Amino acid sequence: MTASRAKGYDMGLLAILEKPDDISVYAGHPSHLVVQKLREEMCDDALAYDMEF
Repeated sequence: MTASRAKGYDMGLLAILEKPDDISVYAGHPSHLVVQKLREEMCDDALAYDMEF
């Protein structure tokens, strides 16, 4: 991503899941919750989106 399109964001996460049902497993996983808490402590804002192929 180019700096002009990043809109100030400088970090990203990509999760590739096998099926839509895996989203709830991922979202509630203890390791994800630890990282989510760290992100909330470190970041003022977040941008999230889903893509399906």
